[in-house]
Parts: sequence; structure tokens; C-alpha cells
Amino acid sequence: MVGAKRNRWSRVVHHQTGQGLIIPVDHGLTSGPISGMESSDSLVRCLSHPAVSAVVAHKGMLERLALSGCLLGKGMILQMNGMMSLATQPNRKELLATVDTALRLGADALSVDLVFDSVNDAHNLALLGSVVDQAAPYGLPVLVMAKYFHAGGNTSSEVTIAGMRRVIRAAWELGADAVKIPRPDTIADIPVLLKGLSSDIDVFFAGGARSTDEETLELLSAGLAAGAKGLCVGRNVFQNPHPEHLLGALSARYAQHAVA
Repeated sequence: MVGAKRNRWSRVVHHQTGQGLIIPVDHGLTSGPISGMESSDSLVRCLSHPAVSAVVAHKGMLERLALSGCLLGKGMILQMNGMMSLATQPNRKELLATVDTALRLGADALSVDLVFDSVNDAHNLALLGSVVDQAAPYGLPVLVMAKYFHAGGNTSSEVTIAGMRRVIRAAWELGADAVKIPRPDTIADIPVLLKGLSSDIDVFFAGGARSTDEETLELLSAGLAAGAKGLCVGRNVFQNPHPEHLLGALSARYAQHAVA
């Protein structure tokens, strides 16, 4: 990254290390008022924690959170697309915001949510290419929240890793600056998944459905050791009965890796 883009991204991650803890709270559009985010107010306490480096949200939520003051000193990432889970094609995420909206809200970066399932791949690539081109004149970095499902339903570790590697490379080829990807079935597969890719694009691991704090910490350590930049986790934070405990432990784990 150069120039304005680098400056904006330095508000999303810790500029000394390039690592960050990003909290996505875009679930409401997809799934409704799920546990832990029944309202914007329910998110303020955990998002205010100093361990959080940035937040991803749709335009209405981002504006409301910004007004609350909980995003002061944190990166603001506007979620550009989405689709309700009630839709007939929930994996086809349509563009719902513009770069003008991002600038109006003071966003530091843009995010696109793309599900590669063989049905929506052409749509996904066209949408990503368009968003990257729109963002470029303003120095806005682009984060891709990527998922991959094999067309034939093969869920083997080898097939899934190969597919995700293709998706990560495609995102970088189209100019994305960072990518959020699901954790592999086995933590030991992380180095294979990231080999040769994490030097060209910042990689963050998703937390997925609720897991234990120790599992989240293990994911962070394995990811950082393999070249990832950190985590992009939502439900494991805002659905956690004691989010401050997990966030404090994650902050300590980032610090340990930086010293090492």
C-alpha cells in the first residue's frame, strides 16, 4: 500500500505491527437481531475495548456506532454489500452502498462479502473489481470477506484449502488489500493455506460460530505464526458472556507474538 491508502489502513490495524483485531457487526442485515446485537447499544461496551482495532458494519449501524463514541480511535470499515438469509439466493450479495457513503461516514476502508459457490463467482468477481476501481481514487483499502464451497459438495480438507487459495489469489489479483477467510478444519493446515499468499495480501481469520476462548486464542497464535495479520471475529466477541476477558487475552497474545 502507498500514500493515502497506507494512512487509512494504519487506522484499521496497529501501524507498528500491521496486525489487528477487527470486529464485524454486519450480521443484522443477514440474520436479524441475533443474540448479542439486539440493538446498537448492546454492542457499545465490547467495541469500546482497546484491543479492538477496527469495526465492520453496514451504513446504518456504522453511523449509529460512530455517534455513540465507541469507535473513537478505531478503524471504520463500511460493509458495501449483503443479502438477507430469507432471500431465494442468500449467497448472491448485492451492492448496497457507495464510496460516497463511505466518505460521508468517515470510513477508513471498504468491505465486500463474497461467497464463491460456482453459481455466483462471475457476479462476485465483477462486484469486487468494480468496488476496487471505485475505491482507488480515494485511497480506500478494500477487505474481502471470502467463503468457498466446492460445486460438487466435496468438503475434504484438501479440496477446501485449494479452493480458498484460489479465492485469496483472485482477490489479490483484482486489487483487494486484505481478506478474511474461515478457519480450516485443522489448525495445522493454516501454514499450507497461507503459503506464498500472506506476503501479497493481509489475511485475517474469521472466528465463525461460537467457540471457546481457548480455541479463539489458538487460532490467533497459529495464524500469526503463519503470516496472518490477526482475527476478524464477531460472534465470539459480542455473544461472549465475558467479552472483556477474551479481548484482554487476545491483546496479550498479540503482544507476545510481537515480542517474539
